[in-house]
Amino acid sequence: MKTTQKTIDYYLSLPYRLVIAPDDEGYGVEIPDLPGCFTHAQSWEDVQPMVQEAMSLWIGVMLEDNKPIPEPAIPVNPIQS
Repeated sequence: MKTTQKTIDYYLSLPYRLVIAPDDEGYGVEIPDLPGCFTHAQSWEDVQPMVQEAMSLWIGVMLEDNKPIPEPAIPVNPIQS
């Protein structure tokens, strides 16, 4: 039975949570479900491409090293009715 290996594009399509922190030089961005995966963007417009690049590189290394890649944690709705 052949198993299908998940690709970088597969992981990039998942809804990972971002933690964005503005600072004096732009925006620091962390992807909590991918330990050690973070980036910095100088402008708001640069956040998305910088996140995509950081995630692609992080996931690529993990795939090359045959290490597990966590999928996004199930989001918790902080607002209760």
